[in-house]
Amino acid sequence: MRIYTLSKRDTRAIINDIAKTWPVNLDFTNFSQVKVIEIDTRKNLLLFPDLGVVKVGDLLLPFLKSTETLSKFPHIEVDLGAVPHICNGADVMRPGIVKSESFRKGDVVVVHESRYKKFIAVGIALVDESDMERMSRGVVVKNKHYIGDRFWEAHKRLVV
Repeated sequence: MRIYTLSKRDTRAIINDIAKTWPVNLDFTNFSQVKVIEIDTRKNLLLFPDLGVVKVGDLLLPFLKSTETLSKFPHIEVDLGAVPHICNGADVMRPGIVKSESFRKGDVVVVHESRYKKFIAVGIALVDESDMERMSRGVVVKNKHYIGDRFWEAHKRLVV
């Protein structure tokens, strides 16, 4: 694991990618010190002053500690039986979904549990919401970042 500060040019490129792909408008006025935690060659955790970004290859996802940003994304609510599986890296399956917000195939989707509404995972929708409603089983969201994964543990080590 390597930690370094991102150059301003690379930071602007990341901000432009976020602006193009995320359904939220974020204020990036103070972005001079962006820390990068390099997990491996294709996985990084980018820590802006008020935002965390998980970078997996070319894919940019909100970090699970960025709750204000996460609340602006489409979300799926899962029952308590699905939580331990999702927190171990399993994809989000149709039988465990209790409620959902409008999303399309390929969208970044946030997953939260039904009791306390805590965010537990971020992934990519594999089907449209309308198709999901007609499904009785199958994978709905490909899990890309979840509580307890390598990004989560790297952040815990850095903060503590």
